[in-house]
Amino acid sequence: MAADYTEVFQDLSTVEKYAEYTYAPGTFSSIVGSRQTGWLRGFVPTAFAVPPVHHDFACGTGRVARMLCGLVEVSHGYDTSEAMLAKGVEVGTPGHAHLVRPGRAVPEAVPGRPALVTAFRFALNADGFLRDQMMEFASLALPDADAGLLMVENHGNAASLRHLRKTFGRVDASTWFRELSHGQMRALFDRHGFELVGMQGFTLFTQGCYRGPWAWASKCADAALASAMSKRCTDVVYIARRR
Repeated sequence: MAADYTEVFQDLSTVEKYAEYTYAPGTFSSIVGSRQTGWLRGFVPTAFAVPPVHHDFACGTGRVARMLCGLVEVSHGYDTSEAMLAKGVEVGTPGHAHLVRPGRAVPEAVPGRPALVTAFRFALNADGFLRDQMMEFASLALPDADAGLLMVENHGNAASLRHLRKTFGRVDASTWFRELSHGQMRALFDRHGFELVGMQGFTLFTQGCYRGPWAWASKCADAALASAMSKRCTDVVYIARRR
């Protein structure tokens, strides 16, 4: 993780690469995103009696808001990157985009409506200080146990097969490779007054398994086993609520 993480996506070329190449059809990120979309669109209507107000922390181009389109009362996305938010408008992200300064995101509460707070592809890359900011934001949107739900993605689960690449020296762990354990995530929630109420895994294998002749087998295995083996998935979304 770069020390100036909040500055990474200020550059227009970086934003274009992220939006156009990272999530290009057939990439690992697009496969994860497709599975997340299917799960979210089944989970949210059953978890909320009425459509919630969606608050997306570090929303980027608004990918999560697009996943939830039609299932929420309104989406509010908060990000420090003007370039990311502009790209979101360009690709048709629904709802309202809020350009904020680091640590200054404040969710816009809607009286009488439950809230759904999301933070995808953030926790793994951010340092402890930024993770605490994420949780403080969630605490404002979710003041009590009846206020709604928090969903945080960990796209580098330390208990997954991804970890084996680090164990056997297949990557340079001093550069890009990062992991978060279930214990670290639980400790983060606990420190900010949240309890973990569920988790959902999406992919069981490393990126290379989703290319070439192994792709179909990996996708079939995910469809059959990922939910039951969420703790071992490479990509996991944690569901929490206030105590």
